[in-house]
Amino acid sequence: MKLSAISLLISCLASTTLFAQHQQLDQARSRLTDADRLQIAVQKICPVMGAELGSMGEPVKVQIGQQHAFLCCDHCVGKPIDPEHWSTIQENMAKAQGICPIMGNPVTAQSNVTVVDGQQVFVCCPPCIEKIQADPKTNLTKVHSQYASFLRKALLAQGDQLQIAAQGICPVSGHKLGTMGEPVKVQVGAAEHAFLCCEECLGKQISAAHWQTIQNNLAQAQRICPVMGKPVDATMESTVVDGRKIFVCCPPCVDKIQKEPEAHLAKLNEQYAESLKQPGNLR
Repeated sequence: MKLSAISLLISCLASTTLFAQHQQLDQARSRLTDADRLQIAVQKICPVMGAELGSMGEPVKVQIGQQHAFLCCDHCVGKPIDPEHWSTIQENMAKAQGICPIMGNPVTAQSNVTVVDGQQVFVCCPPCIEKIQADPKTNLTKVHSQYASFLRKALLAQGDQLQIAAQGICPVSGHKLGTMGEPVKVQVGAAEHAFLCCEECLGKQISAAHWQTIQNNLAQAQRICPVMGKPVDATMESTVVDGRKIFVCCPPCVDKIQKEPEAHLAKLNEQYAESLKQPGNLR
């Protein structure tokens, strides 16, 4: 009897704790900061399920020891952390940070760590911990800047691969990109990037017919204006962000894209990825 009573008490306490955790979830979501969203992008996966953050809705912020982390969904609240997923997260965080904010030396997931405002900061040596704790705000800002730089480079690298697939053909030879080896990235005009099929096409004249096919392919892969969601085609207005052409449904959308270039570049990548699952008439 005594054991049953204790079990019941533990069960009730667990239920009360879980209820309290869930009661705070909506508040936690509404309080997500820019720094939180940077960490979500860098952390990438849920430490419980290993699911990609964002794939199950808005990630849930929780505390693990002294530091904050994000779960993929409500169902993971209160569940044990998977050591393998946690190890992957440490690798992701260290890779995104890249260097010690004090000395500028490379860091890895095996480096020493300190925690600032719930966020872990990797350091190259123990003495750097004291320096970070002496000026936590400045050093956390440095880490966030390193995260943003890493994510920007990753976005550009992802964008290159998607553009190669969407572009389809070489603007000089008309050959399918990838059939002549690794495509070569070049600048066309003042700001736009494009890919050639091989180095032999460097410096050669672009074919007007192939270039038009490429514009049609890019517009078809984009499908819709990333601002208004209206259909676009190659005859419409466009703007260039980090060398990538973005078609818009109307001129005012250009200003909106230029105010938030990275957000709209990420949308463009999503639209390309979705279209390339069903390439249709891309050549």
